[in-house]
Amino acid sequence: MYGQVLLPALSLLSLAVAAPLDESWMQPRDSEVAHLFKRAAPDPSADNYTSYYPDAWTTPNSTVIPQAWLDKLNNLTMPNVSVATMSGSRPTYPNHEDDGDDTICSFTDQCHVDDDLYEPSGEKIFALSFDDGPTESSEDLYAFLAENNASSKATHFMIGGNVVTAPQTVLTAVKAGGHLAVHTWTHPYMTTKSNEEVVGELGWTIQALADLNGGRIPKFWRPPYGDVDNRVRAIAKGVFGLETVLWNEDTNDWAIADEPHKYSISSVEATFDEWITGNRTEPLLLLEHELDNNTVTVFKDTYWKFAAHDWTVVNVADAFNMTWYVNSGEGNTDTVTTMSVAGTLTTASTSTTSSAASTTASGSVTGSASDTAATTAAANASSWAISNKPSLVALLGSFIASALFL
Repeated sequence: MYGQVLLPALSLLSLAVAAPLDESWMQPRDSEVAHLFKRAAPDPSADNYTSYYPDAWTTPNSTVIPQAWLDKLNNLTMPNVSVATMSGSRPTYPNHEDDGDDTICSFTDQCHVDDDLYEPSGEKIFALSFDDGPTESSEDLYAFLAENNASSKATHFMIGGNVVTAPQTVLTAVKAGGHLAVHTWTHPYMTTKSNEEVVGELGWTIQALADLNGGRIPKFWRPPYGDVDNRVRAIAKGVFGLETVLWNEDTNDWAIADEPHKYSISSVEATFDEWITGNRTEPLLLLEHELDNNTVTVFKDTYWKFAAHDWTVVNVADAFNMTWYVNSGEGNTDTVTTMSVAGTLTTASTSTTSSAASTTASGSVTGSASDTAATTAAANASSWAISNKPSLVALLGSFIASALFL
């Protein structure tokens, strides 16, 4: 009797399981089905945490890139821009192509497009951001921001390789309310990378940050060295929905260590004073860093002057009146819409229960990205929530359970 009832039910169940998953039908995080089937983000305190990601300082190639990301790349209509090569200290294009023309529009040649976030609007607006974290100096910076009730006023453009080697430092920024954004996986000149490598550099950094921030998918990125052109812009926006953030002033704080004969803490602070305490009212989107003690010291020494001279300090998202993340609004505790990295945003699947400090609720990778498991990791780098179609699975499961007790 059991077999007569159970076998047809199992057949139906197998059909439901075999049905392709449509990520636009994602279950809410707090639904019963999602709780049954969700996959946890990697535990940042676990010994094998880094195995869930590509090597920290190697550009991820196509063998560790999820097929869904590559599919989106292949569906893009790309501008006719060649991959650049390094010539001395800067990228150059083949056939003497002009990197400053409208076709290429490389910010290395100070060309930027209307969609670039280059300068906020409004008088005395200071869009605060830091590149290159997390580093050994980041905890000091985060403590200072917290002490001055400024954690949520800062955007942190983080390097993916640093994120996965110092996840607890990232969590400090998350819990304090900092705005997380992307600064690529290995900090390369992005115009010298192939299309697939650009996807790997951006996508895996997004994934690592989302895994540590309750599934909140970063919406903003800043190209290392400001090296971006129309090809890279198209990939960042078309595959991941990323906004390209540049800067209208360079503090040169990064050069204190690299060029000590030319820059010092005092000389960089003097430049700050010219912007802050003078007659300037035009908004500021500065290039600043949490790179080392020098860069953090400059910020700590000058921050108080902004309020003293009537500057309004906000993070990059707020400066441009945009939401903080692709699938969430303002802050690290706002409602999150469940989706995968490079996925499709819907309004039907939301949660108000995910925590900013959560390390278990995110669009996470579920396999290992090292050695022979790399392909598995790429295939599984998707949202942990299952499709709404498997609600049929739950229904059939109930039917089977009832049949067993007939």
